[in-house]
Amino acid sequence: MEYSNYTYLFPPRPEKAIARDFIGFYEKRSWVAQVKMNGTCSVLAINPQKQIVAMSRHKTEHKLWTPTEENNLDFSKLPGKGWYVFIAELMHSKIPGIRNVNYVHDVLVDNGDYLVGETFWKRQERLEKLLLKRRRGKSRELLTHWEISPTLWLAKNHEGGFYELFEKLNRPEHEGLVFKNPNAPLAMCMKEDSNTNWQVKCRKLNKNFSF
Repeated sequence: MEYSNYTYLFPPRPEKAIARDFIGFYEKRSWVAQVKMNGTCSVLAINPQKQIVAMSRHKTEHKLWTPTEENNLDFSKLPGKGWYVFIAELMHSKIPGIRNVNYVHDVLVDNGDYLVGETFWKRQERLEKLLLKRRRGKSRELLTHWEISPTLWLAKNHEGGFYELFEKLNRPEHEGLVFKNPNAPLAMCMKEDSNTNWQVKCRKLNKNFSF
């Protein structure tokens, strides 16, 4: 499906939260896990001039953040002349010492191609090709993500060892895990709940929530 003009797309995100005891259930179902970062869910549309149009998950502009020159540079080498739309956690105002960082974990539009019907796993392959493989040797691999640049992180997909991964999350920016069905196709992103049924979240215990 063609995406040739800017239209806001609601980000796929989990609404259902599970307790730690159910982590193994999703591993047995062959879902994949991504680390849930403690940031602000953002929709990053990259226009043909390779400039960022940044919006929150509530279809509003960010009030406390404007993309920097470094942020725009992160996406300046994307191929083609079409639009891109990425989903990211903006790491800027919640964790001291982390500013202007986009933790990218999904892609909805690839060079003008709106990826409706394409599975989560296929979209992850596109993400790696766009952001990681084109910078091979320049990215730093961590437990939770690849650091493409100081201001661009790419979420890693874990296919097993979910309990062990969950227990290793010990930094302030680590909020928990999100489990996603790799074979789930992308639905039209016209409503907030359009793509909630193929993912769940499990948070680390803290004073604000139990899971």
